[in-house]
Amino acid sequence: MEKSIGIVEFRSMAIGIGAVDVIVKASDVRIMDARTLCPGKYYIMFAGSVSAVSNSLKVIAQESKDFIIDQAAISNVWPQMFSALNQASEIGARKSIGIVETLTSPSIMIAADAAVKATAVDLVEIRIARALGGKNMVIINGDVSSVNEALSAAIAYPQKKDFLVDYRVIASPHKDLYRAII
Repeated sequence: MEKSIGIVEFRSMAIGIGAVDVIVKASDVRIMDARTLCPGKYYIMFAGSVSAVSNSLKVIAQESKDFIIDQAAISNVWPQMFSALNQASEIGARKSIGIVETLTSPSIMIAADAAVKATAVDLVEIRIARALGGKNMVIINGDVSSVNEALSAAIAYPQKKDFLVDYRVIASPHKDLYRAII
């Protein structure tokens, strides 16, 4: 059963493509996404049991550590994460908006996971460096105090690793802003 997500970002596209093969051969995991990112990077997201994901990350780190920019394993993944990755989230009441922007795909996944587990917020979207110049973004929705608390949790890892670009809370967004992001 897929309870964990692994995500790894490489500074080499060739190494990244080869890593897909290594990851699936190391453990019983399913590739969710694997692609080139701007500028000249490659990322892989895969799912499986906690032990399978951990093992695949360990194997790829041993084999390609000099090419890994960032990596993460996220356990007990909330279903909202999958909807937000597919830009298919169900949003309840439209309230305050929080945005986190990072430099790596693993750091945005950790940020999204921390936000949704910290307090009652909805994940609107997780965007992994597609048409973003290599940057990543998560957008959340909730009451202003929950969004502030969620962002505090969300920025901890990217800030510690120096992957945080910026974050913002929009307490009372105009209705046109929702049309632009949903």
